[in-house]
Amino acid sequence: MQALVVARLLMGDFDNWEAFVRERTFSLEISNRQKARSAASQIGKTYKKLSRETQAFISENFENCGYDDLAKLCEKIPVNKGISMRLNDFEDTFFPLASRIKREFPLYAHVSISIYGLQFEFPEHHFLRDLRSALKYLEMAKSHIAPFRQGHLNPKTQRDEIAEHISQRNFLSRSIISAAFSLVESFVSGLFFTAIDTNSIGTLQCGEEFLSFAQKKESAALKDRLDQLVRFASEGRLTGEAEPFRSFIDIGKPYRDAIHHTTPFGRKNIEPGMRLTTLYAIDDEIALQCALFSLDSVLDISRLVFENPDTTAIGMECGRLKQKTLDLQSGELE
Repeated sequence: MQALVVARLLMGDFDNWEAFVRERTFSLEISNRQKARSAASQIGKTYKKLSRETQAFISENFENCGYDDLAKLCEKIPVNKGISMRLNDFEDTFFPLASRIKREFPLYAHVSISIYGLQFEFPEHHFLRDLRSALKYLEMAKSHIAPFRQGHLNPKTQRDEIAEHISQRNFLSRSIISAAFSLVESFVSGLFFTAIDTNSIGTLQCGEEFLSFAQKKESAALKDRLDQLVRFASEGRLTGEAEPFRSFIDIGKPYRDAIHHTTPFGRKNIEPGMRLTTLYAIDDEIALQCALFSLDSVLDISRLVFENPDTTAIGMECGRLKQKTLDLQSGELE
């Protein structure tokens, strides 16, 4: 019964921690199958159905995991906190994850167990969600601005209203650019980390030259890290000067720097005031283009590195967001 209780937690069946604690405590008091059936019936499921669901969940997500293993996991889960640990730490502490999980999620992902169920958390997941949310609300902001552009509403008599919509559009545009660069930064760093930890990335075995760069230059300029990664992943056929990587850096990065390093002062190769001018120029068209450069960069590297990039969590979500970005860019979602 402890195994069934924790399985329900992993499947997201509990509304709060109090319900989990109550059933975990009660499971310790169940001494025979009759009481187990009675307990199962109280949650609207037969013991047989609950057991069958648990077995299916185990088969989908774990390997070499029995009821005793789940029972031990049940005892170790801190209330109101849950569990968050890297994939390998989880396997060392409890039991192996299914091969499907390790193909879909990156090595550095965390296993997260809470009342929201079993989830897998990694940096790209957050930045992809940032992009998804920003694209959704940018679509709404653009739809509010459209009547003014089409002459159906007067921007002079409704100045405050359109100013609010334009402010939202600009805020979301800056957010998209920030998330787009954070996505690539975290993806590149994650691949470098994986290389150092396993001497490989996807299907590629890493040589000493690449491993040395990954170890010593993991904080180098993004342009240099991207170039090194592309050269390695393409076996020398491509460099960071290939598209979309070149446009991502040459076109997109000045906007990213204008947001995160805003200054009226000059910088190397940048005239005084240029970053302010660049910041003021940001709009939804620029943001969507930066998003496409970012998503294409991640997708192109994934195709070089992974055998089935469309089955990874990052690849699948990048593909979906690329289509949404293209639709929004073309106006099909307005």
